[in-house]
Parts: sequence; structure tokens; C-alpha cells
Amino acid sequence: MALVAAWTVVAQPASATAVPLALCANPGPPTSPIQHVMIVMLENQSFPAVVGPKSKAPYENGTLAVQCGLATTMFGVTHTSAANYLATTAGTFPASTVGGCGTVKACSSTSDNLFRQLSYAPGSWRAYEESMPSPCFGAGAPGYKIGHNPALFYHLAACSRSDMAVPDLTAQSGALWEDLSSQTMPSLAWVTPNLTDDGEGPQTVAAADAWLQRFLTTVAATPAYQSGSLLVVVTYDEGTGPDSKRGEDCTNQAADLAGLQGSCHIAAFVVYPWASGADPTFFDHYSLTRTVEEIFGLPLLAGAATATSLLGHFGLPAAALSHHQPGRPRQPAPTG
Repeated sequence: MALVAAWTVVAQPASATAVPLALCANPGPPTSPIQHVMIVMLENQSFPAVVGPKSKAPYENGTLAVQCGLATTMFGVTHTSAANYLATTAGTFPASTVGGCGTVKACSSTSDNLFRQLSYAPGSWRAYEESMPSPCFGAGAPGYKIGHNPALFYHLAACSRSDMAVPDLTAQSGALWEDLSSQTMPSLAWVTPNLTDDGEGPQTVAAADAWLQRFLTTVAATPAYQSGSLLVVVTYDEGTGPDSKRGEDCTNQAADLAGLQGSCHIAAFVVYPWASGADPTFFDHYSLTRTVEEIFGLPLLAGAATATSLLGHFGLPAAALSHHQPGRPRQPAPTG
């Protein structure tokens, strides 16, 4: 079914000395509805490496987890990486992706997806891929892995103009900076840092944490974020641990909550001017799919149909039932 968010917005009087919004936990109700969602996908770190007494991520553990929304019971969908990227954007994933994606053809998918939904609905999308040599680049390159660029695998007509190459996502230049500064952000912004910055590189979680601090500091100061209309969700594709195996069903709540699938447990942060608080609700990557679809009134795809939305949690508005179409049963298992 398609849902839309129920907004309570309070207009603020114009002021020449308006106080800039803090990153999160600002007082009062939102002054603008969410019009843009940014998903930032980091790599290969389980929850305890990011949040808690054993954390190696001081910014995420000491700032985001304290000031913004923290999903304490967030899980990926499976292993390995590429499958989680496609699951997040389509509510399902091809079985071939659990082995990784050496070529675009190897992980090609005909599933409906957020990018295609927004291409045909009143909306838009862009992916911002750090260190990708050129738009919609379909081969590996230094710092860039095609399995971290989900838009490649859906044969999208808009790929060449919407899958953007960005040399440095923290720089005050390039496609993302221009969209943030001019308030021309798409409905859905997919952000993938390069292999040095995403948590998979040689310095792993510390490098990702330092990059994320630079990135969110830059984003928070832009007109797009200060307008109150941009929701940023930061998460990891998967974790690591002795239970990890290709194709593992990380959506199995019983096994997850029993602590049997620690490699599936990941951190997720809700970064939004009025977001705050830790929430123990069970979420997974399909929750992100559903959240985007609810905000923009799109039909729910596959696993999103029974996932729990982020809306109604962390200070985000609840979803309200709108004109809807029959939802499909959740499909945590891969499709061919």
C-alpha cells in the first residue's frame, strides 16, 4: 500500500537574526515537511564497533548517538554487501548479488525499485558516488566499487544523468554541494563514500567515522538542511562476525533478537533537525525502503510491505493512510 506522512508544521516568523538549526534535537515541531531523503551507506561494521563501550567511532558514538536518532535494533538483510544495497533500494535482491558483483550483468535486476518509482512519480532521484570516474560508470576503479552503486543494476534510463560522479563528497564543490547549496536536492539522494571513507578501507571504522563527521558538518550548514526539509539516514550495509555467511537471512527477527546473528546487527542514525532519542524497535534495510515510499506516497515494494517504517519514531511524523494499492507480502528471500 502507498502511505504518506502526516505532517504538523508550524510556520516561523521571518527574522533577520534567525538562529541556525543544530544538527538534531532542536526544540519545537518541524517548520517544514520532509521533502528530501538522503541515505548514506557505510560498510562492514557491526553495531558494537560503532556504538557502545567498545566503539571505535567517537563521532558516531559520542555525537550522533547522543544528539540524533539512534536505532539500537537495526539489522541488514543478508551478506554480502551488494545484496544489501539492492535490498534497500528495491525491497528484495537477486540471488546472484550475495556473491558480490564483479560486473553489472552479474547482478542485473528487473525488480521495481525506488529509483524507477521516483522516475515515474512526482519526484526525482540522484546517486552521489565518491571517486566514480564518470556518471553511471559500470566498472571498478581506484576507490570505487560497482557493488556499492545500486542504480547501475536496474537498467535505468536516467542513470547517465542521475548517477553522479563526485570526487570528494566533503568538498564545497561538485554535484552534491551544488544541490545542497542551491536547494535543488532530489526527492531521494543516495550517497556512497569511496573505499577509503566507507569503513571498508585500511583504517576501517575510524576512517569512516572521521569522514562522516566532515560530511555531516558540511551538510548541516547548507540551505537544504537548514530549511528543515532534508532527512538524512546513515547506516551500514552489514556487520561482521563468526555467524556471517553469504545469503544469511538477517531479517529473521527471532534469530536476530536471540543474539544468534551478530554480524547482521548494524548501527543506523536518523539525522534530522528535530530527531532525537534511541529507539529499540526492530528495523532492517527494508525499513528504509518503506520510509522513502511512505514519505513520497509510493506503493510499497516487496519486503517494505511488512517492514517497520522509521516514521513515527525518533521525532519523525507518523505515516497516515492515503489512497493505496494492495501491498505485496514481504519477501526477505532473494529473487532470481
